[in-house]
Amino acid sequence: MALIKPMEPLLSKTIKENPAFLHQIKWDGVRGITYIDHGTYKVFTKKGHERTGFYPELDAITTLFNGKSGVIDGELIVLDEGSKPSFNRILNRERVRTTHKIAYYSQKYPVKYIVFDIMFLDGQDLRPYPTEKRMDLLHQTLSKSSSITLTDSFDDGHQLYALMKDKNYEGIVSKKRNSPYIGGKKHNDWFKTKIFKKMLTVIGGIKYDGDRIKSLLLGIYDEDALIYIGNASIGLTEADMQLIKEYTHALKAEKCPFYPIMKDKDTLWVQPLLTCWVSFLEWTDGASLRHPKIIGFSSEKSMTATGKEYTYNG
Repeated sequence: MALIKPMEPLLSKTIKENPAFLHQIKWDGVRGITYIDHGTYKVFTKKGHERTGFYPELDAITTLFNGKSGVIDGELIVLDEGSKPSFNRILNRERVRTTHKIAYYSQKYPVKYIVFDIMFLDGQDLRPYPTEKRMDLLHQTLSKSSSITLTDSFDDGHQLYALMKDKNYEGIVSKKRNSPYIGGKKHNDWFKTKIFKKMLTVIGGIKYDGDRIKSLLLGIYDEDALIYIGNASIGLTEADMQLIKEYTHALKAEKCPFYPIMKDKDTLWVQPLLTCWVSFLEWTDGASLRHPKIIGFSSEKSMTATGKEYTYNG
């Protein structure tokens, strides 16, 4: 079977109030499409990269699945100490590329698989079926375990959004009850309503356009490694730029502080000592912040910038 292009929700600034929609939690993780075939399975990311064997927490899926073959869609997540999905932690798992590290990372960052759709069952293509019908079939076909579970659906989107905001989750997804499963974003059926977040970040570089500061290169710490998470310029004031220029000489670094080492022309690398708060909408597939905005500089120590997310009300 050819790989299925996953259906992606469209960004919406408002919550769908129409009763034709059901609402689900927007899980902060990595998309996982699982192909089950007569007691074996393979799992692929949204971009089609096979990750079978790198998530042994999914091994029980063949016994939980009540069918000979099928294709299911879900999100791979890792919870933090507060039982909240942490995108930074699932990225730590997704970055693992050698199998001899799997046992260590499975214990440190155990994965849960939250399943929310089924596209094939015993050779039958379910994609033309309405979302609500596919959800019913999914609940009839897949049992739950400690690491594999099914997402719930809710009728009141505003109530769910308020709950997700209170819990500091990513947001909600609203789906038309009668919508088919359409790969990609060429549809008008699934929508995501995001909750803005803020995060403490470390400044590791300054990108220039001539003599003018163009943007700041930001990172967060994963143990002792400073991981690059994107550039930000929106929110920088003239006073901020002047302050950065005053510190530049004292903080200048000989090499890139990020891991892995980056090469970027017109960039001045600095010692990772300055921290700043950044608001953002979500993470991109490339593990960088989407729509980052600098809120202000911080007196927090750089090693405290570990990727913890906070709700931001602006």
